[in-house]
Amino acid sequence: MRLPILTITSMTWIALSYAPICGADIGKKAEKSTHNFPNAPQESVVCTGWHALCTSSPDCRRNGDCDCMRVNEAHIMVTSEIKDSAVKRMTQVKCTDAHPCDVDKAPVCEAIRSGQYEVDNVKYDWVSTYSYRGWCALLQWDLIACYPDASGYTGDREWAVCDGAPCTENQNPSDPDRPLICRCQVVKDEAFVGMKGSCTGYNGGIMSSMPVSAWDFENNTYPFPMPGYEYVRGACAPLKSDPLPPR
Repeated sequence: MRLPILTITSMTWIALSYAPICGADIGKKAEKSTHNFPNAPQESVVCTGWHALCTSSPDCRRNGDCDCMRVNEAHIMVTSEIKDSAVKRMTQVKCTDAHPCDVDKAPVCEAIRSGQYEVDNVKYDWVSTYSYRGWCALLQWDLIACYPDASGYTGDREWAVCDGAPCTENQNPSDPDRPLICRCQVVKDEAFVGMKGSCTGYNGGIMSSMPVSAWDFENNTYPFPMPGYEYVRGACAPLKSDPLPPR
């Protein structure tokens, strides 16, 4: 997903029933956890530091390459979306429902921070994950549900998922605020969240987005718990006293 999002600060681990989004990236598999055993891998882990953020990428190339932001803040990695197979295995073994990893304690956090995240025998200095940069602006976007299989649908039939995608520096970026190129996954003929009232990407491209199950359109929020969300939501609220509850 993914869409513009706000920084997570002073955040401790909160249980997350989520499988994306992103990308802020939020991801393709945003569904409630069905794990019923304690040794199940932790759904997501929290890291800090530099990472790629593809939530404001409405013009990805149709091969899945997206121009993404480069940000330094707390971020969330969905463990099932880790593209480095060795790091994914280590993370899911160490970080479980019974023994969850705290902030920066997951192997994937160190792999991202040290540039040891490897995909197809190439190590990458940048990885696309999810964070809350620009979150308050997101709440003002006209997000809509896009159903490619609906009768009369005229929008894009493809969209990009950037969770865990490896990224490289763009030596000549057309947008200086998006200096990274991330190799995102292309999803076809599945319902997704459209931005600014549209199901069509910009400049002939496709959107970096999330599945419709990852957003509660009626309440303009996530339909599942998100680490740090209560802090961000409060930061977006008007500065005023709350009314006392009835006595």
